Amino acid sequence: MGARVDVVEVRKSWGEGGSGGDGTVAEALAGVSFVLEPGELVALLGPSGCGKSTLLHLLGGLDRPTSGQVTVNGHDLARLSEADLDLYRRRTAATVFQLFNLLPTMTALENVALPLLLDGVPASEADGRAERLLGEVGLAAKSGSFPWQLSGGQMQRVAVARALVASPALLLADEPTGSLDSRSGAQVLDLIAELASARGVTVLLATHSEPAAGRARRVLRLRDGLLER
Repeated sequence: MGARVDVVEVRKSWGEGGSGGDGTVAEALAGVSFVLEPGELVALLGPSGCGKSTLLHLLGGLDRPTSGQVTVNGHDLARLSEADLDLYRRRTAATVFQLFNLLPTMTALENVALPLLLDGVPASEADGRAERLLGEVGLAAKSGSFPWQLSGGQMQRVAVARALVASPALLLADEPTGSLDSRSGAQVLDLIAELASARGVTVLLATHSEPAAGRARRVLRLRDGLLER
């Protein structure tokens, strides 16, 4: 089942404004609020530098807000210990990155199985689940290939499989088509939508592309750290 996400007046800033600092504060998010319903596919649309990746990092448990609250399935992420956040990242929230982030010395199968192995799943079960998911993304014949032997679109399919192999409730896609040509990008978007829908996963898709955002059920428009109304 997908995650319910509640974001309430979230701000994220860097820099020091008090004594000892130079007074410079950069605010990436300036009070953002929204809700993602379980199983919903939502696009986060905005230009580069508007705060999209910062927001995804907060939802992914990779960073904490300066103020405000990010709650996933009733759990305030800012109140979780580092150990609990680690479990959250392994079991609840998964991310698909623009640049794939595949390990070059591992095959496609090994890349997809890795999150399961890190979570203590036996190797035989992890390999079996990874192999089945590679089949679902149309790459069964490429399971033994290394990333350098794959096209950009194929690498992103492997990345999608890796993100979904642990059956997360929340999928964060950070410009997943930004490094792909239009045809490969459309195929990856279709794949994310189909697989997430089949599993009931909640998806937040960050993009600067209007056509990509058009695949979503609804669109949140972010500009200068604020959602447009």
